[in-house]
Amino acid sequence: MVTELNRPKQVSPEIYVYATNKNFLNLYDALRISKVKVELAGYDKDSGKQTGIAAAWLDADDLKLLAHLVLNRLFAAVANNRFERFGGSEKADGQLESRTVTIEWDDGDGKFARYPYRLTIQNGPGQKTATGAVTPAGEPTARVQMRMPEADLMKVLLVAADYVRNYELIHFRSVVAEKVRELEERFARRDAQIGPPVPAVQLHPTADEDERPARPPNGATSNGNGYARPVASGNGNGSGYVRPTPAPQAVAEEVDIPSNITPMRRAQSAPAAVEGSTSLPAREAAPRRSASR
Repeated sequence: MVTELNRPKQVSPEIYVYATNKNFLNLYDALRISKVKVELAGYDKDSGKQTGIAAAWLDADDLKLLAHLVLNRLFAAVANNRFERFGGSEKADGQLESRTVTIEWDDGDGKFARYPYRLTIQNGPGQKTATGAVTPAGEPTARVQMRMPEADLMKVLLVAADYVRNYELIHFRSVVAEKVRELEERFARRDAQIGPPVPAVQLHPTADEDERPARPPNGATSNGNGYARPVASGNGNGSGYVRPTPAPQAVAEEVDIPSNITPMRRAQSAPAAVEGSTSLPAREAAPRRSASR
């Protein structure tokens, strides 16, 4: 008879409960640690007594991958009809416990054609690998199996995948904040070992550098009002005094007016009409227009 494992005291919400006449499959929310707890329990259909229980924790990303493979019928092509994940942790008594969950497609040459999927969870003593993972060490102390029709497993995974997706949407900000915190802690540990990173070379000038005057041309020095270039004196050998070159001044630009345009003159007031005269004041001559264009 399979021994029953100690259940955790903290109660998690149920994502899905699937029951047959011999087994229970329970999925629990452990997404606060980015996992889903998978629990299999066996019981005697005549007496109703439990015959065994085993549990494992599946990463949320692995559950989404499993759902994708099963729902799109890619399980055989991608997973080669077997999906297995190892895990484990230290129990309250200090002993390592390994937990293995396995999903297989095995129709038994047609014998189990209606129930082709087989789920197995094993718990037992574990050992740590060089990378810190926990793997089985010896025979399991708890082992529970159950078979499922393909449509039923699809239904379970549809609900579970939607649950995980909704959780991640609702807790998106906190999930991102947790990832940032983990990244900062990892960088802090790295900096403590190898020292802080070297500051990057500054490629853009600072505000102080922007205010500085431009570099004088080769062979010239600044006198405050402009650049002074060495100018040769009349002896032709390049020696002599240095004549300061004044800074360039703004020069008003002269605009050439084409000859065919007459400058506009200020309008003069028309002479007052003489009393008793019927003649109109002379009209100002219009500007002469050139025939050439």
